[in-house]
Amino acid sequence: MKAPICEVCLKTDDILCPADEKKLQEGTISELDVKVARLLYKLIGDADMEFKKAVEAGDLVVIMVGEGDVPIAIGKGGKNIKALMRELGKRIRVIEAVDINSTEDLKKLATDLLYPAGVFGVNIVYKPSGGHYYKVLILSRDRKKLPEKPQLLEDILSQIAGTEVRITFL
Repeated sequence: MKAPICEVCLKTDDILCPADEKKLQEGTISELDVKVARLLYKLIGDADMEFKKAVEAGDLVVIMVGEGDVPIAIGKGGKNIKALMRELGKRIRVIEAVDINSTEDLKKLATDLLYPAGVFGVNIVYKPSGGHYYKVLILSRDRKKLPEKPQLLEDILSQIAGTEVRITFL
């Protein structure tokens, strides 16, 4: 399993090697990343999977994995997710990690995160003061299908994208 920490750190509890400790201090990885990586490693071992990042907001943890690795992370019958939910005491969503370089990338990410609600589109809104934010457009009829409150989902999308993201209903 590929993870943001080295294999030795995956296998040990409570201690990180100097290189991974430095990543943690610099903010490249978070405590949650370390915890989730170790839990996933205990559940799936050396399976061919890549864990990229974990993001938390409220009682929801979003786990981002490599392309095509979602079924491995979820496990047969959802056993891995159920074990993670017990360990973390939070609800879990597993999505494919996406590098945000365009509105299309953000649309794919939002579509995965907001499922079963459909994403109508993503716009870039330029602020008069300079800068910009992304506006994720969702049809009003899908409001009840959102997996979580819109504010919480905005927080998660903003953390992943590294810039402000707002959800708007049409």
